[in-house]
Amino acid sequence: MNSKKRTVTAAVLLVLILVLAASGVHAYLQDEDTKSNAFQIAEDQVAVKETFTEPSTMGQKNEVQKTVAVLNTGSSDQYVRVFLDFSDSSVRDQTTITYRKNGSEQEKSWAEFLADLPEDWVYIPATDETDGALLGGFFYYTKILEPGETTPPLISALCTDFGSSEPEHIKNFDVIVYSESVQTVEIKSGLVYDDTDPDAWKTAWRSFLQDDE
Repeated sequence: MNSKKRTVTAAVLLVLILVLAASGVHAYLQDEDTKSNAFQIAEDQVAVKETFTEPSTMGQKNEVQKTVAVLNTGSSDQYVRVFLDFSDSSVRDQTTITYRKNGSEQEKSWAEFLADLPEDWVYIPATDETDGALLGGFFYYTKILEPGETTPPLISALCTDFGSSEPEHIKNFDVIVYSESVQTVEIKSGLVYDDTDPDAWKTAWRSFLQDDE
């Protein structure tokens, strides 16, 4: 195993289970405990912090409070990244994302959200010509996260519009979230990354992932 240390904390944060009944369509949200990966270590840990509200029924439009942030539960400075996506891309395209940026609340489509994230968050698509193959598909928090510190929320709510309240238009889907971290010290060289370099987060992830291959 590589001598570098990374935390992978995985949790399915939102599960919508649809039950058809005479009284209507009911939705249930299951919030699972954080599951630690086998190679997690004490010094380098992160946890997804989330808050959600459970709707009693599902209809055409469904707004759910869903706050996603990352807490450094370890004892060392870290850079963190988050995987956030929908199990059903058609539902993702029917959903708006609510989040805060520059002190104001934003509500945007998934594509608009990716292009205009909250401060200090960056998304690298898998199609990015330079970094997509290595870093693509994740949301990166570009600042150092100190022990006990939590990132600003990436999102705060989801609103899905199925276009109709008819049961056949209501879809099952998951919102999948997990986080990973790397330390801010390059193990082999002893190089210490810091925020004086605006691209230090990217250098740290590149170094780790390239050496991990």
